[in-house]
Amino acid sequence: EGITIAAVPYITDEQAKSLVRALTKQFGGKAEYEAINGRGTYRFAIVSKRFNTMRQLQRQDEVWKVVDQVLPREATLDITTILAYAPADLATSK
Repeated sequence: EGITIAAVPYITDEQAKSLVRALTKQFGGKAEYEAINGRGTYRFAIVSKRFNTMRQLQRQDEVWKVVDQVLPREATLDITTILAYAPADLATSK
């Protein structure tokens, strides 16, 4: 007698798009998402100048505040990663 947990995704593609719009509105810059292997989980990334003076933990706190405003709690469980970059984080040195 085992417990079967249905692998039903809680977050929809439309909700993922809504979150991208909300992140872009809140922080400017560019946000995007990717569905991971069709498992109903998503990862997000945002690049914003607003993160220039923030430490990574503060960036995450601010980003997750937006997530909590936009998505129901069940949907947030399907977000595996949110990467929050300042433009300088992505600059390559030559």
